Amino acid sequence: MTGNKEVSTNVIRRGARGRTGAFLAALSALSLLTGCVESIDPGKAAVLWTISQGTDTKTIYREGVQVIAPWNELYIYDLRTQESRLSLHVLSVNGLAIEMDSSILYKVQGDALPTLHEKVGPDYYHVLIAPYVMSEARKIVGRFTPSEIYSSQRETIERLILGGLREKLRDYPITVEGFLIRDVRLPRIIRVAIERKLTEEQNYQRMEYVLDVARKTAQKRRIEAEGIEAFQKIVQENLTRSYLTWKGIEATEKLAKSPNAKIIIIGGGKNGLPVILNADPGSGH
Repeated sequence: MTGNKEVSTNVIRRGARGRTGAFLAALSALSLLTGCVESIDPGKAAVLWTISQGTDTKTIYREGVQVIAPWNELYIYDLRTQESRLSLHVLSVNGLAIEMDSSILYKVQGDALPTLHEKVGPDYYHVLIAPYVMSEARKIVGRFTPSEIYSSQRETIERLILGGLREKLRDYPITVEGFLIRDVRLPRIIRVAIERKLTEEQNYQRMEYVLDVARKTAQKRRIEAEGIEAFQKIVQENLTRSYLTWKGIEATEKLAKSPNAKIIIIGGGKNGLPVILNADPGSGH
């Protein structure tokens, strides 16, 4: 009886060990399968590296779930436009230290992703873009004065740095879409001096505008006065005695033809002009 119990116990133990082993095997298989599944999010793509052949230069893995062998590696890249911010320490043309906060907009060209992976790798921003931004910023900003950097030439500096970046990165599948200067920080004494100078320039321009309006108004009035003077001179030259007498006779003829009763004395007036007397009884004259 005792021997049968021992046999039963051994069988139970072997069965338990078998179930445990099966469970561990299933768990290992599941873990292995999980390591083979990679999910690529929207707007991203991937390059496969295999232990036998290295980087797969022919296949670009797009969005969705991809199954790969656990001993291979899938490198995922973001293909959307990205913004990175940099704090730049540069010198102006006269050697003044300037701090600039900037933003760079860029994206990876998906069709050439394997080339980027082979040449540079996933850390391409810190390997390529950031060093080139700092280099171009120092070179371009060094051509301008603090006043130009702070105010009038900011857009020009942005355009020049952007052009330099595109030239430096033209051999890589990276598109630089924009470069922006978000803030310029100068020593306080320099900034105050520049702001005072800008205020004076604005006041000067405002005064120039007022004076220009006054000059144009004066010129307009002078032209009008000269025109009036010329007109009066022409009139005076043509107002001869005979002309005035003739105009008086014309006016007399028009009055004589009017329906009102009147008495006209020819030659009784000054300069021989007719004298007109109102003959209306109700006038009292």
